[in-house]
Amino acid sequence: MRNVARFICLAALLCAGCATTGPREGGFLDRYHGSRQLAQADTMLREGDSHGAAHVLDGICSGPAVAGVTDEALFRLALLTLRSKPGSAQAQQLLKRLKKEYPASPWTALAAPVSELANLLEEQRRQNKALKGTNQALSREIGELNQRIEQLKTLDQELEKKAR
Repeated sequence: MRNVARFICLAALLCAGCATTGPREGGFLDRYHGSRQLAQADTMLREGDSHGAAHVLDGICSGPAVAGVTDEALFRLALLTLRSKPGSAQAQQLLKRLKKEYPASPWTALAAPVSELANLLEEQRRQNKALKGTNQALSREIGELNQRIEQLKTLDQELEKKAR
């Protein structure tokens, strides 16, 4: 009887307190499964299958949040996205999510300069687009001015002929 009581107490202690996880954080099985998927994505990257790796990493990011797994997956997926579409909004969103959900992660520290570079790239694109618009407007204006100069030359020549 005493052993049964000890067993019940032990079971109750294991099921409560430190043995449980919070509602947002994945448990042991989630961590194990996420780690295996992360290793699979790493293998795919080494073999050159970046599309397949991105799919696996996206699955990790969509699943339960597991510190040490999901943060690394977010970082790697953001890098893959930046490689295929430099300066993409999706990559910037992944980096923002990483910073928000895992501020103490070493992957967040690595993501900071990447995020800055992505923001700088986006700013350069905006400036480039604005300069292209300005360049087109100036080109039109130059064309109009050249046309007016030609008209003035023709008018000047006609006036010279009439003056003789």
